[in-house]
Amino acid sequence: MTVLTSAEADNPTRWTLSTRVPDDWVDLSGSVSVEESLGVIRAAFDDVGVEVAAQDIELLRGGIEAWHDISRRQNLVIHGFVYQGAEYQGPTATGTEVFWDVIGTVTEIKQFDGPLSTQEVLRHVLPAKMGFEPNDAYTELFETGIGPAIGMTTEYEMPIEVPGAAEDTEPTTRTVGLATVVAVPPNGGPSLVLAGWSLDPAQRNTLGMLLARIAGPATITPLPAAGRPTNGASAPSSEA
Repeated sequence: MTVLTSAEADNPTRWTLSTRVPDDWVDLSGSVSVEESLGVIRAAFDDVGVEVAAQDIELLRGGIEAWHDISRRQNLVIHGFVYQGAEYQGPTATGTEVFWDVIGTVTEIKQFDGPLSTQEVLRHVLPAKMGFEPNDAYTELFETGIGPAIGMTTEYEMPIEVPGAAEDTEPTTRTVGLATVVAVPPNGGPSLVLAGWSLDPAQRNTLGMLLARIAGPATITPLPAAGRPTNGASAPSSEA
């Protein structure tokens, strides 16, 4: 699958992201239609022999529609999840359950001045924002179509919201596998930021490989100010 999208930036005002994501994941980013996303989810249930009631299908449709709206407002250009049951017998079978959630966006990252490279600065900035120590993460540098990238994987304590819990309830956390990738142009500019979570912390490095495969062929191409955004939004005014 090729992901094409656009969003506002400073100048030029928009860009197009092109990359590859798995063909068999459930896409929730809005880059495919609600009905296509719903069809993939229903097929996944069919594969494991689970019958979904009509009212539950309508709830799923409403949830996907709501998330498409949220992802557009938050500029989430990539959001998909991969599920594989422990009983799966296909060529990628691992004998364990696989549940990965991946999101991605494009944001402006300026080139850092000083003796450290942009990637070395990000090696400290990312853990600080996410709440883990840099030395607790496996780090790897690699090249992408956008520019140099840094990938990090670690175990992560993720807060869990419990529906209906009282306000004074102690926060609940779950240890998950966390993977992040940030690809930045050599001179700074629109950059790709990917993050993923795996329910099994031991799968974090494999998840990191998936993120690296998404980032590897990625390119970000500026569009002229008068061009038509690929997400169907109206083009911004070219007046000063």
